[in-house]
Amino acid sequence: MKKLALWAIAFGFVLAGCHQQTEKGDFVINAKIDNAPLGTVILEELSMDTLKIVDSVTLKDASGKFTLKGMLPEQGLYRIRFGEDQQRFILLALDAGTMSVTGDLNNLELVKFENSEASSELQQLLNDVSSRSRMLTEESMALDSMTKSGVGDSAIQVKTTALQAKEKEVTDFVMHTATTSKNPAVAAFALSMINPQSLMGSGKEIAEVKSHFPTNTLVVGLTGKLEQMLKQAAGEVDANMTALQVGQVAPDFSLPDPTGKMISLSSLKGKFVLVDFWASWCQPCRMENPNVVKAYNAYKDKNFTVLGVSLDKKKEAWLEAIQKDGLTWTQVSDLKFWESAVVPLYGINSIPTNLLLDPSGKILGIGLRGEALEAKLAEVIK
Repeated sequence: MKKLALWAIAFGFVLAGCHQQTEKGDFVINAKIDNAPLGTVILEELSMDTLKIVDSVTLKDASGKFTLKGMLPEQGLYRIRFGEDQQRFILLALDAGTMSVTGDLNNLELVKFENSEASSELQQLLNDVSSRSRMLTEESMALDSMTKSGVGDSAIQVKTTALQAKEKEVTDFVMHTATTSKNPAVAAFALSMINPQSLMGSGKEIAEVKSHFPTNTLVVGLTGKLEQMLKQAAGEVDANMTALQVGQVAPDFSLPDPTGKMISLSSLKGKFVLVDFWASWCQPCRMENPNVVKAYNAYKDKNFTVLGVSLDKKKEAWLEAIQKDGLTWTQVSDLKFWESAVVPLYGINSIPTNLLLDPSGKILGIGLRGEALEAKLAEVIK
């Protein structure tokens, strides 16, 4: 989780492809959107790094009718936004030609597209994932209630396993769309929707999407980023930590544990140590914690331990997360958020991230998560 809120990677694509190659040309969007507010209607192109305004019109009456025009070099990802409202918008996979958009701003999942097969496919993908995600959220809340009510561990484990299986089904569904869509904007958007942790081991599928649209600016850029992420997970590089490299000795530091006792990294020399940077407020960190728990339980009797380093700022939230996530290893924090002394020392710009150290304190891997952590531990700890 970055220091600042960022656009989800899903919102940022300009695409072309070989499955359905589109040529440079003019486009026209004729729209009728009920309950659209009076004022400015904006068409924005979504690229990897920026939002670019392509056209805008002023809606002056309650008819909800407006027309947007422009020229595009290839099929791209765009959105229609109403005034300053950043929450409600219509997502388009836009081609050259004339298309129509009809619907109600208060019921965007039912918006209809004519003469835009790609936009219709994109809309269906969003609706399917939204429906499945709602069910997963309900089941996750039920599981959380079970945990708080003191239900036995065996029952909770059964429910947890079932929930994880359903989460994987959603991931597999989205990946299938990414690898089979004939529309580059849809393929890239689908690929970007998948939780980065779930992409571990998906190098073949990422390469497949890239091979379908080899001249596509966004697909090449997106798949390149994902391939870099896989390298990070394998411990080759980690963009979340800029000051250190594999082979260096990790700098020593001392921070207080929950009781106020100062704990130094150097006090753990003689063991393999995973220095795990996280925080209670960081959802990706919390999602990764079960993997760290699993690794700790598997290797804690083999000269291995974990040092949790939190970037929290509220002690109560920190302690609650430690207990709820079952983090039984040593935890430290100065409760200074991004002002913590370890941030500049290690060049941390995003969490979760971690380092695996050998007994002498030398870095064996950086940014090891999920299966990559298990594989590295199996490699170095015999």
